[in-house]
Amino acid sequence: MRSLANPYEKYKQQGVLAANPVELIIMLYDGCVKQLKLARIAIEEKDYEQVNTSLQKCQNIITELTMSLDFHYPLAKELMKIYEFILDQMRQINTTKETENIEPMIEILNNLRESWTHVLKENKLIENIG
Repeated sequence: MRSLANPYEKYKQQGVLAANPVELIIMLYDGCVKQLKLARIAIEEKDYEQVNTSLQKCQNIITELTMSLDFHYPLAKELMKIYEFILDQMRQINTTKETENIEPMIEILNNLRESWTHVLKENKLIENIG
């Protein structure tokens, strides 16, 4: 494992290592939204290399979320459809270099993040009661 010289990087890594699965999902959504915003800025600045880099990071995040789905739960099938849609939109954005589909993707991801945040709060409430 490479050494992390930057204290902030060490802090982030410790946060990831200490996170529970729901917190990790929320972090992945946050990372994807951040990269979509960076892609939007890069499109506006016509920095197409950065657009590609940011959108590939988004695609990797969504792929990771897809691979973590547990299909024993019916919700997983619905999430899979959403993730496939998002991946398709990201490919289109990367091809067309148009920003109009970025905001709807951010909105979808923020809504999913909000749902998982609610799950996290409910689980913590249950843990505190138990």
